[in-house]
Amino acid sequence: MQGEGDGDPGDADGDLGDGEPGDGDLGDGDGDGDGDGHEPPCESMHEGMICIPAGPFIMGSNGLGFLEEREIPEQVVYLSQFHIDRHEVTFGEYRLCVEAGNCSPPVAEDPNDLRTFGCRWGNEGIDAYPVACVDWLQALEYCNARGAELPTEAQWEKAGRGTDGRDYAWGNEAPTCFYASMANETFGDQDPHEGWGCDTGMPERPGSHSPQGDSPYGVQDMVGNVGEVVADWLGPGQPNLGADPTGPDSGTFKVGKGGSYVASQLDDASGGYLHLAWRAQSGGPVPGSQLGCGIGFRCVVSE
Repeated sequence: MQGEGDGDPGDADGDLGDGEPGDGDLGDGDGDGDGDGHEPPCESMHEGMICIPAGPFIMGSNGLGFLEEREIPEQVVYLSQFHIDRHEVTFGEYRLCVEAGNCSPPVAEDPNDLRTFGCRWGNEGIDAYPVACVDWLQALEYCNARGAELPTEAQWEKAGRGTDGRDYAWGNEAPTCFYASMANETFGDQDPHEGWGCDTGMPERPGSHSPQGDSPYGVQDMVGNVGEVVADWLGPGQPNLGADPTGPDSGTFKVGKGGSYVASQLDDASGGYLHLAWRAQSGGPVPGSQLGCGIGFRCVVSE
């Protein structure tokens, strides 16, 4: 969903040794997964959230995706400190917001409307699973009711990748059901839906692939399960995003991140949807443009 990204990292190859935007080396990029080698650790006072320290990180890719023009050219971006939900917002958490009168209900499945396939609002036993079938404005309203916001694309990506430019939350090893809720290799059998969500046919409970699938900061399910809508409008590629970027002022679609339980390793082997630089087309500008059963969200508090 980026425009004409040519893979040029712009001026992001300078020296970042002092932790300021635009002038340092982020390190040896050895993928050791510590995530904090160039930034002091911080703790979150916000329940259920993880603190992501201020500092630079490597964002985007130089053409990993099968639609490489959607991915920001790989570059160094500097972010201020923020706090992000450890796990995706669940139906149970969202239900409390509805019952308090601060949120509107998600879409429920309607057998006469294929667009609602897999939407589970109103079903028994769903509280522990990630909420889906809300539009991006409903997601924003939920976060606002908590005194939070939707993450920017840059915040989301740093929380998932750490500082070493890895492709996935756990490193650069290809995605499997050991690490993430995704479709297995039997995708396309007699009933392909059965292969979704690591043979569950649906998203899994947040943290089902923790700790091995966690990000360097301990954030869960940044790959697979449900994709996640973020605050940024989808716009053309920019080789120099600078500090704390927030995306275009307007657009037709929001950015979606992380892939979902219906994406497979076969998809990603072709440069598909599960690597963290991938930018999906999510949620239009009109209220009621619900995002479907494979898209959810999480919240951030910025400082």
